[in-house]
Amino acid sequence: MERITISFYDDVYDKLKIRAEKHHHPIAQTTRELVDLGLKIEEAAASSDKHINGDDILNTLVELKMMLKTNLLWALETRLLSRFLTEHHADTLPEKRIEILSLYKQKAQEYVDGFMITTNENE
Repeated sequence: MERITISFYDDVYDKLKIRAEKHHHPIAQTTRELVDLGLKIEEAAASSDKHINGDDILNTLVELKMMLKTNLLWALETRLLSRFLTEHHADTLPEKRIEILSLYKQKAQEYVDGFMITTNENE
């Protein structure tokens, strides 16, 4: 095992000391464990970066955005319609009901499109 001298800032040394006391280990062993853990994490991150294609992630995010848009449209349309029906009487003519449904569907679509416009410009 190689031996080196290392200096730490006071706050880092205090954290190492607390961790060493908590685990009943010397500070040197605690430092070795943390360095080993950091190297393993770095190695794992490097190997996982090789397996993940950036385009796949981007495509997945775009797909997820479209699914969220559909769900948001449905939820907002339902909410707006429910609000309208609670504020007004339901004993109107069938033609008027269809007009109301179309109006609130359009309002929901415009509202959700307003959320999506910034992300669409970046694509």
